[in-house]
Amino acid sequence: MALNKAATEQILHLELPAGVRLDKFLAAELGEGNQGLSRSQLQRLIEQGQITGISEKNLKSSFKAKRATAITITLPPEKPAEILPFAASIPVLYEDEYLAIVHKPAGMTVHPGAATGNDTLVHALVGQIKKLAPHAERPGIVHRLDRETEGLMVIAKTDKARAALAGLFADRQVHKTYQAIVWGSVELPEKIDGFIWRDRRNRKKMKFGYEAPEKGIRAREAQLVFLRQTRYKFGTELEINLITGRTHQIRATCAQLNAPIIGDAIYGDDAGRAKTYKVGREKRDDLSACGMLLVAKSIEFAHPFKRKKIKFAIELPARFAEARSLLK
Repeated sequence: MALNKAATEQILHLELPAGVRLDKFLAAELGEGNQGLSRSQLQRLIEQGQITGISEKNLKSSFKAKRATAITITLPPEKPAEILPFAASIPVLYEDEYLAIVHKPAGMTVHPGAATGNDTLVHALVGQIKKLAPHAERPGIVHRLDRETEGLMVIAKTDKARAALAGLFADRQVHKTYQAIVWGSVELPEKIDGFIWRDRRNRKKMKFGYEAPEKGIRAREAQLVFLRQTRYKFGTELEINLITGRTHQIRATCAQLNAPIIGDAIYGDDAGRAKTYKVGREKRDDLSACGMLLVAKSIEFAHPFKRKKIKFAIELPARFAEARSLLK
């Protein structure tokens, strides 16, 4: 099945905070992880006058408003894209006329983007599920998992289902648990309640803090609960209830708590930690082969159209058992 959606224009109404550069505000609101626009695409919005609420004279990347300013952004129509099936077998745990629950493997990007190939989860699902909620690049997608994170996802098969599921996520009615193994035999606080925002120095990273960052940085509330902690000699296994589903939330939070997830190439330092804990080269190489030790292991929510509860869980992959044996 190939999907093709007619292009439509998007109108966004936003508020530019006082003292924040226009380009940085646009990057935070519309860049990677949100609308997914590149820096060059955002620059074109400014150059082509697609932003109103700012005078033509002041409409430039470096513009800073003296006071909070309402702006309107006209996004160009999404380029119609044909998504061809990719020959990969994705486990489907549940499927009805509205939605499906699938098990995304580690190492697979969820949907097409500027730097992806034709081997994303979406490409695979197009070849497996006959009907997906239409979208130019992200048919069926309601939420995401990082490329290296394995686990359960809910997929929408109709526009009505996507809207209903998005509402459940927004209202925090979708309960998700994760399993992770982090470096160090640590005891972490049971509940973590703070803020998360994009790192200004490295746009691929997020930062977590208990206090809101300096004025002008767009931060979102970030909450999670460590349900269970099992400590080993060199590491700690965590069962996590993710309350808010922010980009890289678990990874950035664990890193800030000085307990990065083992195998996390962005937030961790496996070589440095292995040296600190005097883990030998052979054991370190075996740990590296386990990949990033983070799995979305269960999902639970009330079906938006059927009077029943959707609840699924997966067995942890064998690499978790291997990691445990290496960390003891």
